[in-house]
Amino acid sequence: MPAAGKVLATSLVVSAAALSGRAMAATPYISIPTVTVNQFDLTNPILGAQTLGPSQVAKYGLKTSNTADILDGILGGSVFKTGGVSGFPVVHGLMDDQLHVSYGGMQLNSACPNHMNPILSYLFPSQVGAVTAYTGIVPVSVDGNSIGASVVVHPAPPKFAMPGKTRVSGSVGGYYRSNGSATGGHLAASIANDAFSMKYSGDVSHASDYKAGGDFHPSGPAAMGRSSIGGDVVGSSAYSTSNQQIQFAYRHGSQLADLSVNLQDIPYEYYPNQRMDMVENKSTLIHFNYRDRFDWGNVKLHLYHQDIHHTMDFGSDKQYMYGTTSGMPMKSHGHIDGAKLDGTIHLDSANLLRTGLLFHSFRLNDYWPPSGTGMMAPNTFDNINDGHSNRYDAYVEWRGQWSSQWSTLMGVRSDTVEQNAGEVHGYNMMYNMQAAAFNAQPHKKTDRNWDWSLQAKFQPTAMQKYTFGVMRQERSPNLYQRYTWSSMPMVAVMNNLVGDGNGYVGNLNLKPEVAYTAVLSGEWASINHGLWKIRADAYLTQIHDYIGEQCAPGTTCQAGKFNVLQYVNQQARMSGADASGKVLLAQTRTAGEFFLNGKLSYIHARNTETHDGLFGIAPWQGKVELAQNTAHWDNAVDVQFVGAKTNVSSIQSEPQTKGYTIVNLHAAYKTGNVTIRAGIDNVFNRLYYNPQNGVYVGQGMTMMLNGIPAGITVPGPGRSFNIGFDAHFA
Repeated sequence: MPAAGKVLATSLVVSAAALSGRAMAATPYISIPTVTVNQFDLTNPILGAQTLGPSQVAKYGLKTSNTADILDGILGGSVFKTGGVSGFPVVHGLMDDQLHVSYGGMQLNSACPNHMNPILSYLFPSQVGAVTAYTGIVPVSVDGNSIGASVVVHPAPPKFAMPGKTRVSGSVGGYYRSNGSATGGHLAASIANDAFSMKYSGDVSHASDYKAGGDFHPSGPAAMGRSSIGGDVVGSSAYSTSNQQIQFAYRHGSQLADLSVNLQDIPYEYYPNQRMDMVENKSTLIHFNYRDRFDWGNVKLHLYHQDIHHTMDFGSDKQYMYGTTSGMPMKSHGHIDGAKLDGTIHLDSANLLRTGLLFHSFRLNDYWPPSGTGMMAPNTFDNINDGHSNRYDAYVEWRGQWSSQWSTLMGVRSDTVEQNAGEVHGYNMMYNMQAAAFNAQPHKKTDRNWDWSLQAKFQPTAMQKYTFGVMRQERSPNLYQRYTWSSMPMVAVMNNLVGDGNGYVGNLNLKPEVAYTAVLSGEWASINHGLWKIRADAYLTQIHDYIGEQCAPGTTCQAGKFNVLQYVNQQARMSGADASGKVLLAQTRTAGEFFLNGKLSYIHARNTETHDGLFGIAPWQGKVELAQNTAHWDNAVDVQFVGAKTNVSSIQSEPQTKGYTIVNLHAAYKTGNVTIRAGIDNVFNRLYYNPQNGVYVGQGMTMMLNGIPAGITVPGPGRSFNIGFDAHFA
């Protein structure tokens, strides 16, 4: 843990203890009820949603520092692994910008040519209150500019005391995982009366390179001039992070206003599937939220601003010196401003209208300072100069309750995206021809996108429910897909959003992606919903103008090698099914309840223009879990499995992967306000390769296109012994 993190953690503990001590010294201890207002409503989400409540989310604090891993708890959801805290949520084969992912009403952009800082990387798992996921039909009221599922992450709501009372509360927790010597801690302290609430929270995490379940590369120096690593060490998988948040909330009657400030400082986060590593990410995120309830409905207002300073270079496992050139510094500076207004109108007891407006602005400068006196000098390289993307959205949505059995939800959304970028230049005259060609083209783009959705729910009895629907979604290319301009291999390999080791160049002629999706879902349960329940979903998505890849103009692609590719519009189709189930096996007085839980997902994803598979998709994956619950204990053994992937993306030189299974053990003991958790991941230390881990480029001469071997998938972590705790006071 870095010195700053240790000081932060120590000061937080001391401050919280002092605050609690003074409060208890002043008055005798009295248990004061807490009032939680405007809690996320998980009992009545919008039609078709899956939810993870606070108790389900809390279990991930020991398992991971990567908040995106919570998506493993969603049927049809998984994670594409990148850095230790920056994974991409994946739903039905789509990920990153193809999905809508929001936190507290905000949808943030990655300010990095490798998308190392996606929205969930700004959160520690302890900051998440609940998750709502729309993996089938996405209501237009949730958001736009995506072609897949919507993942809505809710912060924990503010808490207030009863009238005339003051309440001090807080929590502290920590964990240790043996693989990579991963450590982390979180602390929160709050004080509130019946009208005002103030809360501070802080999180730190640190890990060294993790080990796979066996050797997958030769042992020795990680790169020229670097220290030696073992053959089972996954190079460039270390990280160190720090997040802090302060929140102020005020309530009056039915009104609630809160203001939060999030500060992030990542001194380093290394990436085994990218040529570069993050060596700094500093973010300031300010969010104002207001809501009110009326007899006729409610309104919600979100205002937010984020300032991002992001730096990349070669980390400790990648070659740093190239002749007289030391490293390759790359910087990104992003500004995000947004306003979102949502209203709900109760037309009558059976009809509800939702409507809203959105403005979202993203400004980006991505520039690479000169290094040395050779190819990367004497000028600063403009990767994206004065890039900006503005969104202007409006939507209307109607929910109708036709009878006790039938209900419908339909809506339409207009999403106008305006993008532009300034002129560029390279390090030196070698780049003049490509820069001049880019500068001569018009850069301003305006996309007028439309989304619509229609779904119906039929619930003939309390034991069964059926949902079916169709939707159209449209998504504009992001700034890196449109405005990166150089196909020089050394430059292109630094522009990569998917972790496949190839180089990428943008395309000013890209059109928005348009997806048409049909979904059918069924749920069945016992009368009391406690004995058993089953869910099954089937879906089909056809994507027009899918943003795929082709060999960059003027280059020749070699099979089995890394290549320079260009984004291009193509066609794609995805079809699949998900199933989950839970059954109560036994219920005893002494040993508690025994449950068998399981889930299974299948997807067939194909580029119908090239007849290739799509990169980074696991065709089969699932989990079976045997769980035991008592008054104090929650224990489980689970078996995770992923099927072999042979339908690969040949243009990206994607390696095939074999199927595998791994076994995990978990236990939790709760007494009073303290929970102690322990577990063993990958019990049998299996060496396995998940196609959603990307291609291994975590060591060696990563600046050169083929200075490192292609065709190696990043292996998953080997066996790890884990322990952690959470404690709450007041």
